[in-house]
Amino acid sequence: MTTREKLYTTSKGYGFSPALQRTRQPFRMRNMFTLLGLLAFTGGVYTYSFMAVKQDDFSDVPLPSTLPGVHDVTKEEREKQQ
Repeated sequence: MTTREKLYTTSKGYGFSPALQRTRQPFRMRNMFTLLGLLAFTGGVYTYSFMAVKQDDFSDVPLPSTLPGVHDVTKEEREKQQ
């Protein structure tokens, strides 16, 4: 068979070939350390951000009694019942 015919007759498969696995093997540990470092960094940033926001106290910020364009239906119903 020629190379062109092999493209159509052999299964393509989506896994790693043995040659690719052998080629990637020396880099496996370095890639795992890089993955662990990236996960630790992103987890640390997320945790720090979450804890920093959790400490904020918004009790001194005045809240409007009503929002513009929003009608308080419960207040209208209470007034109708009285």
